[in-house]
Amino acid sequence: MTANLERLKKRIKALEEWTDENEALGGPEGTLDTFNYLISRVRQADQMQAHLNQLQGYLQEYLNETESMDQWNEFIKVREQGNNAVQEQQTEEVSVQEEAESSEEAIEAPEEEE
Repeated sequence: MTANLERLKKRIKALEEWTDENEALGGPEGTLDTFNYLISRVRQADQMQAHLNQLQGYLQEYLNETESMDQWNEFIKVREQGNNAVQEQQTEEVSVQEEAESSEEAIEAPEEEE
């Protein structure tokens, strides 16, 4: 039981040392810096999404005004059909029976004469 208590004390001491080292490296200020960085990245992503939405709106407006929507829909339809098409490849068939017979001949041992 004393050995378990000693191991527990060593583990607690190691954890305390680890905590002190990490607090010295980052601590509360490091955590705050991390959150500030993450918040700025989220804001940047939101701005990019808003810009993308604006460009999509411009594209939609352009296609409607130039009466190009039918051409666009046809282009998309052709692209989707091309992506969904499965290309078949012809493979050479090998006669399984011929392979089996040739391997049997190679494996057969000569019969012993009595």
